[in-house]
Amino acid sequence: MDIYEEKKYNFVHNCKIPYLSAAGVVPEVIEKGHVRFVLPVKEMHMNHVGIVYAGSYFVFAESAGASLIFAAYAEKKNYVPIISNVSIDYLRPAKTDLVIDMSMSEEEAAEKIAPIDQRGKGRYPLDVPMYDMEGNHVATAHITYYLFADAPKL
Repeated sequence: MDIYEEKKYNFVHNCKIPYLSAAGVVPEVIEKGHVRFVLPVKEMHMNHVGIVYAGSYFVFAESAGASLIFAAYAEKKNYVPIISNVSIDYLRPAKTDLVIDMSMSEEEAAEKIAPIDQRGKGRYPLDVPMYDMEGNHVATAHITYYLFADAPKL
């Protein structure tokens, strides 16, 4: 099993954040520079007016974004992300499963991580677009992670 398959397996079977398992977040793809996650919208993700609950967007975006960081750098170093700041632009109501499908080129990844490698830690902004199953762009999370370089695996 390669490092990406191991990450995907552990996300589902040995997740260190129990809420992600309870929420049903599905990492369909974790590969070098690319992730695709699905959040099956079930009763626990619906709010009082029958659309996806704001907190569900948050946990979904945060987990997929952190996994993209892993996927971009897993072969180089182990970076540990901690949330520093999040804002979410809700673009249209969603009533179906949510999808995040993100990629990062090696060039973009190198540019974004350079300041963190220089200091050993630092802020890492990432925009995480979310779509419904029909392909409608329903929200974008603007997340700033705080990364620690060369941290031990947690």
